[in-house]
Amino acid sequence: MQNELDLYDITIVGGGPAGLFSAFYSGMRSMKTKLIEASPYLGGKLNSYPDKMIWDVGGQPPIKAKQLARQLIEQAMTFDPTIVLNQQIQDIKRTREGYYIIQSRTGECHLTRTIVLSIGYGAKSAIKLSVKDADKYENSNLHYTVTDLKQYKGKRVLISGGGDSAVDFANALYGIAHDVMVVHRRNKFKGHERSVETLLTNRIRVKMPFAVKRLEGDQARINAVEIDQVDEKGVFLNRCEHVKVDAVIVNH
Repeated sequence: MQNELDLYDITIVGGGPAGLFSAFYSGMRSMKTKLIEASPYLGGKLNSYPDKMIWDVGGQPPIKAKQLARQLIEQAMTFDPTIVLNQQIQDIKRTREGYYIIQSRTGECHLTRTIVLSIGYGAKSAIKLSVKDADKYENSNLHYTVTDLKQYKGKRVLISGGGDSAVDFANALYGIAHDVMVVHRRNKFKGHERSVETLLTNRIRVKMPFAVKRLEGDQARINAVEIDQVDEKGVFLNRCEHVKVDAVIVNH
């Protein structure tokens, strides 16, 4: 098999920002480069929130995720690396000659002198809302990411979560949505301090420590959410509030 495979100087596993820049820099060193990505597209997690502003890239002013992904991909293609999509790596073996054979879950093999793992947190999967009937509304107005800010124009939006994504989405929707409420089960946000300061300056409604307890709606859409205060262990305290909504965004 080894004799049939094309030998690369370097094979990068992962097509997110780190993997894309690795592909560019490998080309700068005149290395024969291959990049393997498990998803059907490059860009990694940037594709999960295309309209989200990215603030913390060195030498780059704040930029939308979709623009950053586009620029990274364009830069990575400068020296024509080989790109392989839809292949998740399952096994790596070393040959007698000191090379590596990388095998994907679907059986394809790749031969390389060197491997760079740029897999970050791995394939992204949302932490689902553990509330009865939540899955029923995933195709209507329950969302786990924001792909288009304009769809929330003039709407009442409840965001569940307290990390960077929840805080950033709340700030991005301020002035677009009619009303934004952030519900977080802790007493303190986990997002970047400056982003949290902006959230509070914008006077976005915040409920802490609260969590979503129940979704109210018909067969098609959520119309309201029941939120309840929780203790440090996440146990509901039966101090419920009823909130009318047009959309729910979950970022746990």
